Amino acid sequence: MIINSALKKLANYFPVPLYVVGGAVRDYILGYKNADCDLASQLTSDEVKALLKGTEFHVADASQKLGTLKIYFENESYEYTVFRVDSYADNGNHSPESVKFVKEIALDASRRDFTINAIYYDIKTGEYVDPTGGMEDLKKGVIRATREPEKVLQEDALRILRMIRFSASYGYEIDKATYDVAVRLIDSLKGIAKERLHDEFEKIIRADTVHGVKDGHVRGLRLLMETGAMRYLIPELYDGVGFPQRADFHKYDVYGHIEKVYEVIAPHLRLVALFHDVTKPSQKLLTGRMAGHDKTGAVLARKRMNYLRYSNKEIARTCALVEHHMYDFDCVASISKVRRFVQKHHEILDDLCALKFADSIGAGVFDSPNPSAIRILETYKQMREEGVPFSIKELKIDGNFLIETGVPNEMRGALMKELLELTATDKNLLTKEAQEAFVKRRVAKI
Repeated sequence: MIINSALKKLANYFPVPLYVVGGAVRDYILGYKNADCDLASQLTSDEVKALLKGTEFHVADASQKLGTLKIYFENESYEYTVFRVDSYADNGNHSPESVKFVKEIALDASRRDFTINAIYYDIKTGEYVDPTGGMEDLKKGVIRATREPEKVLQEDALRILRMIRFSASYGYEIDKATYDVAVRLIDSLKGIAKERLHDEFEKIIRADTVHGVKDGHVRGLRLLMETGAMRYLIPELYDGVGFPQRADFHKYDVYGHIEKVYEVIAPHLRLVALFHDVTKPSQKLLTGRMAGHDKTGAVLARKRMNYLRYSNKEIARTCALVEHHMYDFDCVASISKVRRFVQKHHEILDDLCALKFADSIGAGVFDSPNPSAIRILETYKQMREEGVPFSIKELKIDGNFLIETGVPNEMRGALMKELLELTATDKNLLTKEAQEAFVKRRVAKI
């Protein structure tokens, strides 16, 4: 393992072995880079602070209860934890009720989640210490609990999602005993903080981007569905399993189509893909038709994303894409309507059309690219070439002209908005002179 001079210098202050442990060791063995560097030894946090006092290393408490410190050296920082054994309440919460500091590395290893995360690297000697068999599991490509799976997963139910994430990110199989317990304990996810669910979910749907494991994101999605974990993320996805669609438009059932769109679309649009047709079953059962699923899908996306603590910005963009993914599906909207739509929604057009293209691929029955997306993009390009403004800032006039012309304050915003919207379809309003004349005509009518 590559150890920098700072770590070597730090280890030399320790009278006992100082280890790198966790993800950095795992990924080094696999040939991957990992910026995080977690350290551990048998010395308590107080002993480490005393040891490093007056040295070039700065030490700060992270958690006295857990025996963790932050150790800083120039631009480097490390998290240090003393060997310990944790005791948890029987509620799936991730915070241990009590902690006992120990000297034995095997005891520290057994408190960790999976064997591949419990391999230690001795900084001084360059030797690996592997109390739970993680090295062998790395060779086999297996995710396995460090001890009895029931105890490991009961201690922190989020470990179920971490198990899925590791399987997806590395392309590893999950040990059967560990998997079976995860399925049995899946309802314990209801006690996990929504922010933690959000973080793991996002990592799972981007799993293929971590180490380049092909279709890792698809593997992760399928594991979420198969284990039942999706019931605590987007439960409505289960409604689409086996729910039929028109054969002339779709090769797959509703869920199969959603999964295919999710498979082919860019990583930043995968959540949109999961929501875009999710309410087709409920719409069909409620109204007898799937029409309107774009609007109800946006409503559901907002509900679920709020639940999972997404930001308002992420929610707004996702909902807009879901709501408009069926716009001009048959390419029958007038060109004036399309131009107004393009101007109003120009900030999401690239992603919207990417969704439309993926939607067509996911249908499994179309040989050519989505004609609606092509029409929108061609219209946008033409409008740009014509010099059509796409925001009030791009108009040839500004607020100063309105003030000089005598437009009342309460009318200025609405007037500029009206002018902007008219420029989408009226080429005669694209010059500064024409826009000034428009304002003057409005003032004359006051």
